[in-house]
Amino acid sequence: MSKEKDYRENIDRSVKRLAKALNIIEALHQDLEFVFERRTDWNSEVNWQIEEAASKLGFALATLSTWYDDPEE
Repeated sequence: MSKEKDYRENIDRSVKRLAKALNIIEALHQDLEFVFERRTDWNSEVNWQIEEAASKLGFALATLSTWYDDPEE
């Protein structure tokens, strides 16, 4: 097996794992939204941090998803 094929397989596997992780984070975020809507005395900063992390992971997912695409002119 060529190294290039190994690299592509690793990227593809990473894309799938990252997408699954983001799905889990989304579910967690929704659970916390439910709590913070009802408990206004709680600090919702943690939910904002989760949103920020998910955003950055989403950017990484986009980059990995297009890693081997031809650069746009």
